[in-house]
Amino acid sequence: MNNNSKKNVLVTLADKNFIPQAKQLFSSAYWNGGWQGDFLLLAHEIPEEDLRWFREKGILVFPCKALSEKSIAGVEHPSVVLDKFYLFTPFFKKWKRVIFLDADIIIRASLEELVHIEEPFSSPNAHGTSLRQEFIKRNKANRKLFKTLERKYPLFGRAFNSGIMAIKTGNVEADSFEKLMNLYQRFGTLNKYGEEATINLLFYRKWHRISDLFNVYPFRTHRAYRMPYEKMEGIIFHFVREVMAKPWLPASFFHDEWVRNLEKADAIDIAHPREPQDIWTIERKRRYLRSLALRKFITYYRPIFYFFDWLVGKVGLCIKKLSPTLYEKVRIKN
Repeated sequence: MNNNSKKNVLVTLADKNFIPQAKQLFSSAYWNGGWQGDFLLLAHEIPEEDLRWFREKGILVFPCKALSEKSIAGVEHPSVVLDKFYLFTPFFKKWKRVIFLDADIIIRASLEELVHIEEPFSSPNAHGTSLRQEFIKRNKANRKLFKTLERKYPLFGRAFNSGIMAIKTGNVEADSFEKLMNLYQRFGTLNKYGEEATINLLFYRKWHRISDLFNVYPFRTHRAYRMPYEKMEGIIFHFVREVMAKPWLPASFFHDEWVRNLEKADAIDIAHPREPQDIWTIERKRRYLRSLALRKFITYYRPIFYFFDWLVGKVGLCIKKLSPTLYEKVRIKN
């Protein structure tokens, strides 16, 4: 990274129950991601004594007041996730770019690409989640509110994942925070996944998609691609909706890796940045994503291949029974 990297800031969010997760995130960014910009914690009502470690490490702290006292509808999310709205306040304009990462993330390789994105707002696709699926199901009680929402925001297309965001602050409008709050106050009762739907509305059809390698869901990759956990690759592993397999839980395959990163947090020296542990070239990305696509194709169509193999076998047995001579002519010989 170049000497202008302090124009960028890496941010995560935590409350008093997520302090180890924030430390691990910053540690993996420092040791693996080679981050050389500023580090900042969105601190949701964390006691000052618990912030001492961050301040002593040179990690900036932005104290967050609760924006709502109620948990968010849909898949229950604590209101702490709404603190991401603070990223769009004038305070963050002192940096050229803000890179936000959720605290349930492990960074494995260079984050350099994120600080060179020129689009105003960038985020990875929320893997198979449509914009409509960011909201709860329609019912009699919310039907009128849905009509109001869809008049301005037809819910078509894919949604982005607000757990990974690259924000070019020069393009952030001065009233973006107020717009987010207004959107949440109007439509927040329809949100399914916390704050994500609201931020998707703010950047409706105005977001740039970044590589899925910045948003690898381990469980989904394992299930959809039949990929063993030990063979998975990526820049960012994001443990979304894996409630029973979060990496800080001993049951997770990634627990040991997460613990190693956390243990190295005390050795962070922000004044002396490190080179990234790994760098993904364009060709390497293409090669790996092609291999994933092929693996998914094979996984998806394998049952069909098995069915036709079974069907050919059955047809062959029928031919053999009806006409042994014909069977000998058409069967495949070893």
